[in-house]
Order: sequence, then C-alpha cells, then structure tokens
Amino acid sequence: CGSHIKAWRIAAKRKEPLLVLEDDAVALAPFVSTITQAVKEAPADVGMIFLSSKDRGWPKPAGKVLMIPSFVWTTVGYLIWPATAKKLLSMLPLDMPVDNFLAWHIKEGRINAFSVKPAAVRQAQTWNVGSDVPHSDDIAH
Repeated sequence: CGSHIKAWRIAAKRKEPLLVLEDDAVALAPFVSTITQAVKEAPADVGMIFLSSKDRGWPKPAGKVLMIPSFVWTTVGYLIWPATAKKLLSMLPLDMPVDNFLAWHIKEGRINAFSVKPAAVRQAQTWNVGSDVPHSDDIAH
C-alpha cells in the first residue's frame, strides 16, 4: 500500500496523469495502442484508468477499449490523474488493502475510473509469487 500512496503523492503534484506500474507488471503487446486509445476515449473527468482487464464482476464497454468496471481487481498498472490522487490522499488512512480500497470507492462512485480491454499489463506470475514487496493482504490475514 505504501508504494501506491507514494505514487499518489507524486501524481498529486503533476499536471498530467502518472503511469503507476507494480514491480511485477509485464507490458503486453497492445500496451501503447490500448493506453493511447483509452485516453482518447476517456471523459474529461476521468480519475483513473486501470490497465488490466481483471474484474470481479461484469465490466461494460464505454468505448473501443475503455470499460466501465464492475469491481476492478488489481493495481498492477494504472494511470492516475492529479485530482484523483489528491482525493485519494484526502481519504487516508487506508482501512483495507489498496486493491479493495480503490475498488470499493470506484463502485461507490467516489472515484471516476475505467479499465481496458484488451489488457495493457498483467502480473508476471500468479498473485504474490516472485515479488519482493510485502503485500497488505499478508498483514491483514
């Protein structure tokens, strides 16, 4: 969680969105084209675009690649806009793992976020394998 909060602090000081990738993120073949298209399709008030197509529900198309998530499920890679970074920082402290925190606030309409299909990134291995970063889920359970 700490590395995401550090990224949000950086994003909050910028004028442009920040690309956040976890240490185990792998860019997929459509990385550039998917991100480029998603940014073109995103509304002016976009807050985040998740670069994975992982979802715990049934996302709905919002464009050619842009999706409205049902319950976004991974923080392996995302774009975050400064206003949303500031909003997330104002909502600290986190009271759950960062993936769940973001998914919940997106579902509740506090954050205007999208995902993409096809995915632009994936995790290198199965969750929590091969990463040297401690995960908040490990502490919570």
